[in-house]
Amino acid sequence: MKSFDELLPELLQAVRPIEERRLETVRSKSVGLKWISGIIVGTVLASLAGVAAFGSAIPAIVLGISGLLASGVVYAHWLSKPFEIYRSQFKHEFIGRLLNSIADDVRYAPEGNAIVMEEYRRSELYPRRVDRETIRDTIACRVGKTDLVISELHTEYKSTSTDKDGKRKVTWHTIFRGLFISADFHKDFRGATFVRSDVAEKAFGIVGRFFQKPIFSTNELVLLEDPDFEREFVVHSSDQVEARYILSTSLMQKMWELKQRFSDRVEFSFLQSRMFIAISGNRDYFEPTLSRSLLDTEYLKEFLGQAQLCLGIVEDLGLNVRIWTKQ
Repeated sequence: MKSFDELLPELLQAVRPIEERRLETVRSKSVGLKWISGIIVGTVLASLAGVAAFGSAIPAIVLGISGLLASGVVYAHWLSKPFEIYRSQFKHEFIGRLLNSIADDVRYAPEGNAIVMEEYRRSELYPRRVDRETIRDTIACRVGKTDLVISELHTEYKSTSTDKDGKRKVTWHTIFRGLFISADFHKDFRGATFVRSDVAEKAFGIVGRFFQKPIFSTNELVLLEDPDFEREFVVHSSDQVEARYILSTSLMQKMWELKQRFSDRVEFSFLQSRMFIAISGNRDYFEPTLSRSLLDTEYLKEFLGQAQLCLGIVEDLGLNVRIWTKQ
């Protein structure tokens, strides 16, 4: 993997035309805000004049609604649309090139790809029915010998209720939100092994193990001998022997370090020759901002760091070390 200094000339060449687009967007935003400010001030003055002339609030309400509509048109024309054009160019021409510089066979979909939901369901980490999903920044690539799919994902389910007046209310609940990863583990698993963040033992100590037992599952609790790992995670598996075979001392240490690095809730599952990782959080990894120049090398370095943080999971977990051979 190239260093930032080696990549910098190429990245600067890629971002120069995108920086021109950013500056155009900033200018457009400035003009738009001036128009919106003028519309708001004009609406308020006209409303006050209408109340004084007619002694009624109706003209003020009409003018207020008209002002809001006009502001919405200005926002869409001068603020929203230019930024979306800039965002699209930034992602396709900069982030796409950045990813290609640190991984192979990259297929990058800024607006997401439905393949993520196939991997999400295969992982069996969140069996609850999904009623709505939001997928962004899907990356399918190969890092060394390992192919992986990684994406920002938000899944939700809905519930309905009826209030005392008989009105129906729909409420959306988050199932998972964060970074979802599917990577080739290069081993055909006989069973299914799940490694989840352990809330019970961290809260109640060894007594919390009583609450770790799966209630509606045939999977068994797997007790391991790494105290640091046991404090952070709880393991269930349909095959105790295979679970201990997979979770070597080295891999458990790397999984523990990965959780410390992200400082978020992290879940793993091992099924069908793949390792699935769900890192909960609200972080946007590849979103641009108008307030910083793309010629700022520190800003570019931040994006490289984000990309390496995501794709570097392959190296962090040692997935390129082929310990096993698939059958």
